Amino acid sequence: MGLWSAYFFFKLLLHARGDLDFDPWLNLAFAAFTALPPGNARQRFAKNLIAVPLGLLLLYHDAPLPPLSTITPVFIALAVYHAANWTWALALPAMGLGYELARRKLRLSTFVFVGILWVGVAPTRFMVPSTVARAEPAEERHALALESSGAREPLDARSLKPAALDARLTQFYDAQRNQRVRFTAAADDGVPFDILIIHVAALSWDDLQAIHHEQDPLFSRFDIVLSHFNSAASYGAPAAIRFLRGTCGQTTEHQLYDRPDPDCSAIDALQSAGFEPHWLINYDARTDGSIGSVQQYGDVSEPPESVTGVVMTQRTVDGSPVFGDYSVLSHWLARRESGHVARVALYYNSVSLSDGNRPVGVGRGESAYGARLARFSADMNRFVDELQRSHRHAIVMVIGEHGAALHGHRGQMSGIREIPTPDIARVPVGVILVNAVRSAQWTQIRVDEPTSYLAVSELLARFIADNPFDKAGVTLEPYVNSLPQTDFVAENDGITVMQIGRQNMMRSPDGSWSSVDD
Repeated sequence: MGLWSAYFFFKLLLHARGDLDFDPWLNLAFAAFTALPPGNARQRFAKNLIAVPLGLLLLYHDAPLPPLSTITPVFIALAVYHAANWTWALALPAMGLGYELARRKLRLSTFVFVGILWVGVAPTRFMVPSTVARAEPAEERHALALESSGAREPLDARSLKPAALDARLTQFYDAQRNQRVRFTAAADDGVPFDILIIHVAALSWDDLQAIHHEQDPLFSRFDIVLSHFNSAASYGAPAAIRFLRGTCGQTTEHQLYDRPDPDCSAIDALQSAGFEPHWLINYDARTDGSIGSVQQYGDVSEPPESVTGVVMTQRTVDGSPVFGDYSVLSHWLARRESGHVARVALYYNSVSLSDGNRPVGVGRGESAYGARLARFSADMNRFVDELQRSHRHAIVMVIGEHGAALHGHRGQMSGIREIPTPDIARVPVGVILVNAVRSAQWTQIRVDEPTSYLAVSELLARFIADNPFDKAGVTLEPYVNSLPQTDFVAENDGITVMQIGRQNMMRSPDGSWSSVDD
């Protein structure tokens, strides 16, 4: 068997850790093939010529990875980037040394066959618990609450059959097709206010849990929190398009790239309501190929405003500049103060938390996700303080585009977002009413029902129709009561994840269904 015994030991180790599935009978057949003794050098070459691709295919078969059609060069680059950490850098040489010493004294192929047969005979006893403790995800707690309250029907085996899942997904999109949010014009005699949408990449509840940062100082300032908001995407461009079309119900990802329906444009709705639209980003639009698609399919008539005189704080993986959030927003506010428009709606997109960014002029530790989140939070707090000092009235809404996938799971390693699981698409949404006169009973309100972009649009429409800054003491309950609910369905490049009770089911591009739960 030679070096092929190392291949099987490596797979058995990953299986024992719970990181890899292991088909015992296919592996047994392949092990028997690799153990066949070649008669000469030519036969040895032919045998390895066949064995190498078979071994790679079997490894992929056992690995809980996305379909081959979804594995892009970006996926491969990120996989290598996250795999090449110090743990594996130390572990692989140690394993190689151990193998080299063992093979001199032992007949390792015998142990390979024993291990494979043991998996086939007693697979559950072979598995060992993962050494990484993980708290119960927020969406599971929410699903349990829904089931115990009777908000969702009890599941049976029939609910998870492919035909039933296909029918449920079709029913979801049919229902969403008829959803609309209508905006009314802001009253001319009301207190003018601005609407600021802060759309930030790589921010999910699961990411916050991964770094034990659920109680971020910025979040404590939110007057309203949508705690079970689904961004329905795992990448920035589709998330941005979904928001910009958020006055209509959720569509399939494929339909995002059809001609936009004017009735679904959030920018048009805000403009019709009396708000001048502004679009701002904190990165170089010339190096980002998605800007054009967001502009075209998000139905935005103008490109992002140019940013000058701002501070560069990070560089992306390809070396492009990323500008500080406070620097960009404070420069915008200075221009806003010198203008004469009564109401402005700003859409601001930030990539400050994106994976691979490297801060300028600081140590490597400052590039960690937690450090970058702390800077983003401090920048936003500083900007909100500046808004308050300006005495300008504003509604600031912070929305996560998608998560950074800090946790990862058996089907998708940390940092990879090809499968849009709830860990990635369940993102924070928080609203701050800057310089509103609060009532004596003012407390933060959390909306725990499942929501998506319709709820955000409806909330903005309600603020415009019933100006909270006109009130001597505003209460928030009327604005958040009975917001539109949206079940969890998320898509990315042909992969759909749908939540059914506590189950997260994935439909692959070939139409097959499987569970994506750990």
